[in-house]
Amino acid sequence: MYNLFKTQLSNLTSRGFFHLLSANVLIQAVAFASQLFVAGILSPDDVGRIKVIMTFLSVFSVVGSMGFNGSTLKLCSENRTQAEVRQIFSAGVFFTVISTIAFYLLAIILNSFELFSSDKMIQWLIPMGLFPLITNSVFMVLVAYFQAIKEIKIMSRITIINKLISIAAIVLLTWLLGIKGYYIAYNISFIIMLIVGMRLLKSDFSFQKNELRANLRTHLTYSKPSLLANLMSEISAYADIFVINYLLSDMHEIGYYSFALTLTVALRIFPATVQQMATPYFSGFSADKDQFKTIFKKYNRQLYMVVFITLALALLAGPFLIKTIFSGKYDAAIPYFMFLCIGWSIRLMTQLQSAAIFGLGKLHYNAWISLISLIFNVILYVIFVRNFGAIGVAWASIPAGVVILVTSRIFMNRALR
Repeated sequence: MYNLFKTQLSNLTSRGFFHLLSANVLIQAVAFASQLFVAGILSPDDVGRIKVIMTFLSVFSVVGSMGFNGSTLKLCSENRTQAEVRQIFSAGVFFTVISTIAFYLLAIILNSFELFSSDKMIQWLIPMGLFPLITNSVFMVLVAYFQAIKEIKIMSRITIINKLISIAAIVLLTWLLGIKGYYIAYNISFIIMLIVGMRLLKSDFSFQKNELRANLRTHLTYSKPSLLANLMSEISAYADIFVINYLLSDMHEIGYYSFALTLTVALRIFPATVQQMATPYFSGFSADKDQFKTIFKKYNRQLYMVVFITLALALLAGPFLIKTIFSGKYDAAIPYFMFLCIGWSIRLMTQLQSAAIFGLGKLHYNAWISLISLIFNVILYVIFVRNFGAIGVAWASIPAGVVILVTSRIFMNRALR
């Protein structure tokens, strides 16, 4: 048992798991602390505005990037020549730049017609808040490439350095300029991160005009189902924010809910790390079904154990920390936090199932999972908001999590068959 544990630990270390885990833990810990500082500086109303804009950014980024980060990860992690991998990666970057710029301009036009929110401050902040639609989407293609070629250590290092700088800038400029300073620093951080990533990979770019059309067709094989799956997943994950943004006018209540939702980020660190590491390896084992099943069952059990432990810690320590750190300012967010922790923990149990489905090449299954979840969530959230207000959405997160977990399991079993 000792030798087996030692071997597994050595394998994880060599693959960069602990580099990625330490990077994610450090980033999320510092980001979490910065969010607490930001919440302490800003009013609950502004915290709500940030969450609404971030929600639009998440969904629009999926649409604008057209799924090229997902196709880059899948295609570049397959057994191909180095020249083919570089051409596919370069094409992914090129088409992401074109599509995100076009969609950003469309979003700005739509915002001028007040389609996103009736809140004047949100309307004013949208151009700055949505600019990472371009910079972050391109950077995510770079991250996908690092994952695909299994350069986890390099990816972890540049992410740590840039994130620490950006978080420091966010805290400082928010303190000096308020919510406007938050978005100035937010944009600067993504620009710096993109520049560093591009410089590190400049030798991997291989643009050939005569190959772009062929590579576009290759990308679209996976980017279209990846786009649909990610879009449905993002809308489903943020359906609660969309519903309360359009159905509730009390920005104060939205702020408390948004603050509680932000705190649940701490629950997602380890599951997200496991998924990042597992996705390219699942692709590599997709031809050997028995080995694939063995690996999945082993790490899925470990994922469930970690989810249960982090949930227990959050429920026990969360209310005390909120009261202690904010001296009563966000006590009203505690009921939201308790129910959201349970709902999101259930949802996090699908992380390896999604990665397994992706590795098997059944990307359209993830789209169906997200679509079913989205339809159920929207209906549930609208009913609960109309009857119970924002707290109703927190209650509804629990059955919403169960639905996506069960649906994901059904489709994963189908993919294995």
